[in-house]
Amino acid sequence: MKRISNILMLALLAMFANAQEKKDIMHITFSNGETMTYNVAEIESITFDVETEEEEEVPPTFPNADGSSRLNPYDTQNTASSLLRSAGIACTDTMGRIVITETEYQEIKLFTDNLVKGCTKQKEIHDKCFNWITSNIKYGTEYSDGSYVNNDPYPVFVKKIAVCQGYSNLLFVMLHSQGVPVLVTNGYLNGYGVFGGHAWNYVNCDGVWYVSDPTNGGIFEMAKTSSYTHLIPQSFDVILFDKEGCRFDFNEAHLNICSVNTKSKYFVTPYSVGGYQVTSFNPTSDLPANVRELYIGKNIETFGINRVGLNYHGTNVEYIHVDPQHPTLTSYKGVVYNIGSDEPKYIPAAMKTIELLPMKSIGKNLIYGNNNVEVVVVAEGTSSIEPWAFEKCPNLKVAYVPEGVQIADNAFAEVHPDFQIIRGSYTGNK
Repeated sequence: MKRISNILMLALLAMFANAQEKKDIMHITFSNGETMTYNVAEIESITFDVETEEEEEVPPTFPNADGSSRLNPYDTQNTASSLLRSAGIACTDTMGRIVITETEYQEIKLFTDNLVKGCTKQKEIHDKCFNWITSNIKYGTEYSDGSYVNNDPYPVFVKKIAVCQGYSNLLFVMLHSQGVPVLVTNGYLNGYGVFGGHAWNYVNCDGVWYVSDPTNGGIFEMAKTSSYTHLIPQSFDVILFDKEGCRFDFNEAHLNICSVNTKSKYFVTPYSVGGYQVTSFNPTSDLPANVRELYIGKNIETFGINRVGLNYHGTNVEYIHVDPQHPTLTSYKGVVYNIGSDEPKYIPAAMKTIELLPMKSIGKNLIYGNNNVEVVVVAEGTSSIEPWAFEKCPNLKVAYVPEGVQIADNAFAEVHPDFQIIRGSYTGNK
């Protein structure tokens, strides 16, 4: 430390000397009478690598209610239209999930240019494209050779056969090539004697949103939701909002957090965006590797069907906190439960020690295919562990199981070779 202080002093003196007049050599006399000579250029060239301790991040708080409106996922027509009105046509500035080469796109554009020549209104352009598709594209699942149809827009344009996805993909490209705001939506059709998956379009023509279903020949004003109740939207192929390190989409009939960008180890789910409550956290891209803990606000209703998004894209998450005011969810030792249930709803993928709530019986595949768990703690009050309750967990080394809990054969299957069961109460990491 003393040597560093002396060097710093020399460097400061060198700077001072140069500020007064240009010198190559500096003579310094110390308090003991000793005089030393220094090369100014050498002193000025000294650099320092100073190690500093990183400040520990302060755990965040849960998001506060902000007066935003909650959308009803069971009234999907109004939910979808409300979100589009809030996001505006800027959200359509994307190709979404369309698969097409530039050459293919330009060929369709050239055709469409000629088709709509003379049209001055976006609605006229839409109607021309819509009518051409309904008149020229045949509905079908197979080509004449028995192979399945390709529903990407160019094969549909060339071979003129598709299912609903192909119809909506081609309409998208034709309108996109003319600068008409358009997107593809997926959901359900409950009409024409059919109930099943379906794809169609939302189009903004001259400032007015329309629901356009080229497969069935239907065009509806979006605002008149009662006119298209047979079309039940579930998702859009666009990003609706990009705000404060998060992207949001319409997914499984919810306003959803689909991607996250943060340098913090903590991620707090936002309460709202665009004037509406965010009700889903179902990421479609990997969370940043630095995110280790999630703070789930009371506004989040779902992690998506089967928690697919977090299972695939939240593999670095170790712990989840749930707002104590949440109406349906709670957390215990970082594991998420439905309130009133003893079976975990979601176990963080990177959690190494899993402490469970008391369960009457731990059934098959409670924990399956988990490569990170090393320790499982079965709670007092649990009665039994059924066969294959814990399976394909190659790093699971220890299970703490209270005395009296019945353990079936193969309750712990395909675990670490040195796996052991320790009877008794768990008192912490050992």
